[in-house]
Amino acid sequence: MDIDINKYSPSRIIKAISPRVKLGRADLHIHSNYSDGKPGIEEILEYVQYKTDLNVIAITDHDTIEGAVLAKGLAKSKAYRFEVIVGEEISCLEGHLLALYIKEAIKPNQSVSEAIKEVRAQGGISIAAHPFYHTRLKNDHMVVMNGIGAKELIANHHGLDAIEIVNSTPTLADENLAASFINRTLLFRAETGSSDAHILDAIGRGYTIFEGKTSDDLRHAIKHQQTQAMYRGWSVLAALKYLWFFIPKGFRLLWSNTIRFHEK
Repeated sequence: MDIDINKYSPSRIIKAISPRVKLGRADLHIHSNYSDGKPGIEEILEYVQYKTDLNVIAITDHDTIEGAVLAKGLAKSKAYRFEVIVGEEISCLEGHLLALYIKEAIKPNQSVSEAIKEVRAQGGISIAAHPFYHTRLKNDHMVVMNGIGAKELIANHHGLDAIEIVNSTPTLADENLAASFINRTLLFRAETGSSDAHILDAIGRGYTIFEGKTSDDLRHAIKHQQTQAMYRGWSVLAALKYLWFFIPKGFRLLWSNTIRFHEK
């Protein structure tokens, strides 16, 4: 039976065709308490197993793969129904870069182009994370959220495998739109959707659709620009939990910047 796309939302179309093409779901940007996330690795795995329909996740802590390696081993030993990709969110000089399918941590504070070379040398995949967002408040001792921006996107687009055009952080609607526009009109890289989760309730609110169910299927889909970024939205309770986690961080950043301003 043919599907009349005028009568269906994107999510309903996906549900209608998924039994035929076996579409998988992946959240490729999740933080744990190995960097600035709240949940531990075992908490994340249990939540994904019993509270989501994700087939693949990536643990992408800032400048470390320690938690991701642990997660991959635990998921395999406990025979969870989903797969874990070892990843890292690299703090490059120009902004943040997601590295997936890597075996060793990639050092921060180098250029985006150099980091991409290191990811590629490990057979990994490079994704520009929230490319148009820049933290207004900065502190050298706290992890902040910065994208690489249009200039670096254009300069490095041949090395990048994908652009994160859906980041489920509630305040990034405009930045997501800008990332989608530049990718679909100029860069033509694979698109990904992710949660950028720092709390459990955020996991899976942004996700990537791909044909297949495994991490190998996902890698193939990204390499061949056959992915679709999706956004599930926030419940009121989940949004309140998000605010409860992030507002204290914002106050700490504001206070720190105030102190630094008065010390100058």
